[in-house]
Amino acid sequence: MNENLLLATDVYKLGHMEFYPEGTTKIYSYLCARSTKKEKKALFFGLQYYLKQYLSRPITMENVEEFLEYRKNILGSNSDDVIKKMTALGKLGYLPVVIKAAPEGMVIDNKNVLATVVNTHPDFAWVGGFVESLLLKVWNTTTVATKDLKYKKLVVDFAQRTSDSDFLIPFLVHDFGYRGCSSEETAALSGAAHLINFLGTDTILAVKLAKEFYDATEPIGLSVPATEHSVMCAYKKENEIDAFKKILKLNPKGIVSIVSDTYNLWNVLENFTDELREEILDRDGKTVFRPDSGDPKKIICGDPDAPEGSPQYKGTIRLLDEKFGSTVNSKGFKELNPKVGMIYGDAMFYERFEDVLSTLEDMGYASTNLVIGIGGLLLQQNNRDDLGFAFKATFAVVNGEERELFKDPITDKKKRSHKGRMKLIKKDCKFITIDQVSETEETEGILVEVFRNGKITKEYTFDEVKANVEESLYPNALWTE
Repeated sequence: MNENLLLATDVYKLGHMEFYPEGTTKIYSYLCARSTKKEKKALFFGLQYYLKQYLSRPITMENVEEFLEYRKNILGSNSDDVIKKMTALGKLGYLPVVIKAAPEGMVIDNKNVLATVVNTHPDFAWVGGFVESLLLKVWNTTTVATKDLKYKKLVVDFAQRTSDSDFLIPFLVHDFGYRGCSSEETAALSGAAHLINFLGTDTILAVKLAKEFYDATEPIGLSVPATEHSVMCAYKKENEIDAFKKILKLNPKGIVSIVSDTYNLWNVLENFTDELREEILDRDGKTVFRPDSGDPKKIICGDPDAPEGSPQYKGTIRLLDEKFGSTVNSKGFKELNPKVGMIYGDAMFYERFEDVLSTLEDMGYASTNLVIGIGGLLLQQNNRDDLGFAFKATFAVVNGEERELFKDPITDKKKRSHKGRMKLIKKDCKFITIDQVSETEETEGILVEVFRNGKITKEYTFDEVKANVEESLYPNALWTE
């Protein structure tokens, strides 16, 4: 489907090559997350994948012929000018643009330039705009990474107040999202964005993408043996405890996660735990109980409206404490016996998670007692408008005349664009875009050339991406908004 780079665009782009004024030799465009409605900053990530997977492909005459065939079928005809321009591009054999971008992993204030694109050959001024549709796909990876970073900030904040187990932070938000994604490519890209902030994942393709496109080194993503309801149901309700026994026997070491609410969660936590107590305590590892139905806050923290003293009233964390004990850490909060834990993986949107952690804190429990799993909510339920991603032309050369381009709709001032060439700088922990700069000034600042004439000129490793997150956050760019 995606072997021909020339087809990876919107139909309306197919005519722009002949729509620009005669004598247009240069078009300069920029990529921006322009909305602050949902987030004030964006963790920029994913461009390198598109450069490697798509823009680096050679352009062949066969590609041009296929392009002209599809264009004619969709629009009805191909003008001589279009045929001439596309044939020339096929003979050139590569995408004649230079792309500069912010280092991947930087957390940048919205409304700033993230990348710029300009043609390198005067006959192909239209090519930069032609790849807009493809380059804009970084909205997804950037949005996922940005949302995920909020979860990380949340667990860091609560762990700093309530826990002595900081080593658990990379595992407190686990990716359950593969099945909730619309395609394998979406799962891989979105899942890799999650791995910038956390290590816990069940999306194998995300680990593969991080390794192959960002040269990630182990550990990239980690998980544990875990059951599902089909396993538990196969034993029949009356023999459910046998499933627990077999799973514990098969996994004498390490962490193992067992789904616990196939029938009656409270029976498992009140009665099964008594029968399995010695096996759990004798294991060289942690047994994790996983409920994933009902009201998450009530399941985890207890239901104050339930009969006092009932398991529903106590909730999972208190019941595990009763059965296996806990210790009070240096900050005065209870941490469960390291032999047991819990994970909850259903509908844990940010506000609900924050509420649960706050309630656990009020109850006197460390936040690191709880791991959550997030699926399509994190990896799939996003759109380009979340961060307001846009790609706009701001500079052109027509018959030797330099022209600053900008849009400023009277009906929506939020869509006002920058003008001319631009550079990105950082001042007092804030990123600032300076536009209308000279050609010399445009070479300064944070943006780095990453692509030129069909070849990648700068790559980032996954470790560098993660390091850039920390560097750009320091000392207070996001953590103390």
